[in-house]
Amino acid sequence: MKTTTGYSGAQIALHWLIAGGVLFNYIVSSGMGRALHQRLEGAEISVPIAGLHVWIGAAVLALVVLRIGLRLLRGGPAVEKGALGKAASAVHGLLYLLMLAVPVSGAAAWFGGVEAAGDPHGMLANLLVLLAGAHALAALFHHYVMKDGVLRRMLRPA
Repeated sequence: MKTTTGYSGAQIALHWLIAGGVLFNYIVSSGMGRALHQRLEGAEISVPIAGLHVWIGAAVLALVVLRIGLRLLRGGPAVEKGALGKAASAVHGLLYLLMLAVPVSGAAAWFGGVEAAGDPHGMLANLLVLLAGAHALAALFHHYVMKDGVLRRMLRPA
């Protein structure tokens, strides 16, 4: 994969749009299990935000696919050497995997009627938000403690 000095404006925009969509959907996810059961039973859905949660999840999936494609085409900054670089690569890989798995499992449950996908969807979403939080804390550590410009790469296009 090509290495660059930073991220493009499109890569940065996708990063923050995806982060916002994931965070929003996590915050409004209360009651989605009930909404899924109502949908599968053909009952009226009593969770007003359910439709928005579903469509934002679909948008997040589309944005993640675009982001992966752009990363493959354009590349990104070189990975740091040593243990921190290995940890960063592992976390980024898991984040991408979860950013795909969460909306796919949600879509399988909601659109595919696969009720068994509902619980894993919730557990994977918890893991995604936990890992994204650790990712954010690591970025802040780089910015305020290491002062190495890692956070600035996701704020200003290269």
